[in-house]
Amino acid sequence: MDVPPDRQVADYFIHCGLPEQLCELDAPLEDFPLKPSHNYAPITDVAVIFPSEEPVPSGYRCIEKTPTGLSADLNHGSIRSPEVLLCYKRGWDKPPLVDIGVLYDGKEYVMPDSQVVEFTPTGRIANVNNSTARTYITYRRASDSSPCNELVVTDICVIVLTKDEVPPHTYCIIPKTLNKGMVGSDVYICYKKSMRQPTRVVYKPGLLGRFPLEDRPYFPLPESVPMFCLPMGATVECWPSQAATPKPVFSTFVFTVADGAEKVYGSSITFYERYPDSRLTEQQRLQLGIDTHHPSEISVNANKSIGVLSHWPFFDTFEKFLQFLHQTAISGRPTSVPLERYISHILLEVPFPSVARPYVHVQLDGGAPIVVAQPYFSPLPQSGASFCKLLKNLGPDNSLLVLLFTLTEQKLLLHSLRPDVLTRVAEAVSMMIFPCLWQCPYIPLCPLGLADILSAPVPFLVGLDSRYFDMYDPPPEVTCVDLDTNTIFVAEEKRHLVTKLLPKKACKQLRHSLEAVFDRLYSMSRKRVKGGSPEMDLRVQRMEHQLEIEIQEAFLRFMATILRGYQAYLKPIKSKPTTGTTDPSSLFNLDGFLKSRDKAYQPFYQMLTTTQSFIRFIEERSFVSDKDAYHVFFDECLTKVSDGLAALAVVSASLLNKS
Repeated sequence: MDVPPDRQVADYFIHCGLPEQLCELDAPLEDFPLKPSHNYAPITDVAVIFPSEEPVPSGYRCIEKTPTGLSADLNHGSIRSPEVLLCYKRGWDKPPLVDIGVLYDGKEYVMPDSQVVEFTPTGRIANVNNSTARTYITYRRASDSSPCNELVVTDICVIVLTKDEVPPHTYCIIPKTLNKGMVGSDVYICYKKSMRQPTRVVYKPGLLGRFPLEDRPYFPLPESVPMFCLPMGATVECWPSQAATPKPVFSTFVFTVADGAEKVYGSSITFYERYPDSRLTEQQRLQLGIDTHHPSEISVNANKSIGVLSHWPFFDTFEKFLQFLHQTAISGRPTSVPLERYISHILLEVPFPSVARPYVHVQLDGGAPIVVAQPYFSPLPQSGASFCKLLKNLGPDNSLLVLLFTLTEQKLLLHSLRPDVLTRVAEAVSMMIFPCLWQCPYIPLCPLGLADILSAPVPFLVGLDSRYFDMYDPPPEVTCVDLDTNTIFVAEEKRHLVTKLLPKKACKQLRHSLEAVFDRLYSMSRKRVKGGSPEMDLRVQRMEHQLEIEIQEAFLRFMATILRGYQAYLKPIKSKPTTGTTDPSSLFNLDGFLKSRDKAYQPFYQMLTTTQSFIRFIEERSFVSDKDAYHVFFDECLTKVSDGLAALAVVSASLLNKS
C-alpha cells in the first residue's frame, strides 16, 4: 500500500449512522456478563442520618460499609461522637444530581446552584464534623432542560484514607476530609459520574455516505469505519421533550494498515437528529416505551457522525472543518457555496503544506479560515501523539508508572469519557518507548463491539469509552488507566510493578523534567480560547508544541540513558539471514548487556529484554530495514547523552525558528 504520491490533506469524507438493515448491538460481549448495575437509575437525593436516633428514610439506601468492609461512619475513629451515615436515593422521577461536595461552614460560600443538606430527615442538624466547626454535604441537581447525555452521579461511597483505602476505580474523591477534629480518621466521600442514559435501542452503525465514491488506489476505505465513528453504537433514543440537544462530540481514532506498517487517522463529530415517527417500528415503539407517553412529552432522536480520514494527524484542523459543516447544516442559513463543494475542495484541491508554504489557509463561508499547518519535521515516527495531554491527564508520577507498564508490555487499558483525549494519549504512550515500537495489538479508540480483545492472551494497548465500565468489568489481569480521574487500577499479580524498578538516576531525571513542564501546561491551556482568531491559535499551538518537544525529549533521554552502550553487544552478521540468524540470541549478547547494567535493576532489564518491542528493535537494528533512519537518530542521541548535551533535536530547529 503506497503512500499517496501527492500527499493529500485528506483521503475520505464519511457519514455514518443507522443503516437500512438494522442489527441490534445489545448482546453481551463473549465472556463478559453485564453488570447488574448497568441499568440502575441515577442518584437523585442524598441525606445524612444518626442511625442510633433515626431510621433510614423510605426509598433511601444507607452506606454502612466502605469498599473494604470498614464502618462507613463519617465520624470514624472519633471519641464520644455519634455515628453518622450517608444515605442516597435513586430514581427517574426528578432530575438527577450532577455533583456532590463538602462545605466547611463559615469558611466557604455555597455556590449559587448548590443545595446544602442542613438537616437530617427528622430535623437534626446534619453536621458531619466531629469538632465544633460544622461541615455539611452539598449537591447540585441537573436542570429540567439538561441534555440526556449529561454527566450525572450514579454511585457514592465512603473511604477511610487512614486505613489505606483508596477511591474505587472510576470514582472521584472529594478532596476534603470530613473529620476536622484532633481525634478521628481521615474520612472522604467518593462518587462516580456517568453519562445520563435515556431509554434507547442500540444498533450496529452503518455507512450512509462517502466521498469519493470510489476507493482510492493507495488506500481502500476500511469496512469497519462506522464502528470507529460511532464506537458505542448507533442509537435511537427517547428524550423528555424539554431536554436540550447535546453538543456535538469530537473524537479521533487510528487505523493501522499495510500489516501495521502505516497509520491512518480519523476525525469525527457525533451529533443527534430527530428520528421521524414514520420510521419507528412496532418493536422500537415497545422498546422505547413511546406509547406510554403523550406525544408532547417526548421526542425521538438518533445519533449520526461525519468524519474525515487522512494519512496525517491534522486533528485540530479537521475538528474545525467538521464543526463548520455541522453548524452550517443545522443553521438552515443559505450559503454561497454548497457544503458538498467544501468537502470536495479539502479532499481534492487544498495543497499540502510545504517548506515554502508552511501554512495553507482554507476560507470557510462567513467565518475565519481554518489552517492546515506543515507537520514539523522530526526524525521520530509520525504519530498523532499529544505528550501534553498525556502529562496533563496523568501527572508525572502516573506517567512514569504507565511508562513502566509499556516497557514491560502489560495488558494496558486506557479509558475516558473524552474520546479525542483517548487517541492522543494512547499515541503518546506507544511513542514514549522509542526506539522500541509497540508490537502488540493496538486500538487507541476501541469500539464496544471489539472490546472482547481485552480477553486476548497477549499484551495490548487499548483505549475505551469509560461507559464500558458501567456495563462490564474487564478481566482481572488488565491494568486500567482512568484519564478522567487520574487513577490506575493495577491487577493483584502486577502490584510488584512499581517505578522503583526503573533505573534510579534516569527515572529521577525524567521525573524532574516532567514536573518542570507540568505546572506550565495549565497556564498554557488557559491561553487557548475556543473560537479565537487563526493567528492566536497558531501562537498558542507553537507554545504548546515547544512543551510537547520538551516532554518528548525527556522520555527520549530516559530511553537513551537506560540503553546506553547497547551497540557494543550487537553480534556481527556473518551470513545471510535465516531462521537461526534472526534469533535474538544470535543477534545480541544478552548476558553481556545484562551484566553491564546495575545489579539493583536486573529485574527491570530482564523484563525489558524479553519484550516483543525490544526483540524487534534488535532485529531491525541488526539488518537493513525501513527503520534505519530512526536507529541512526537514536544512536546520535546516545552520543549526545554520553557527552552531556542538553538538546536531542526531536524537531528540526530551523522549522521551530521559522514558526
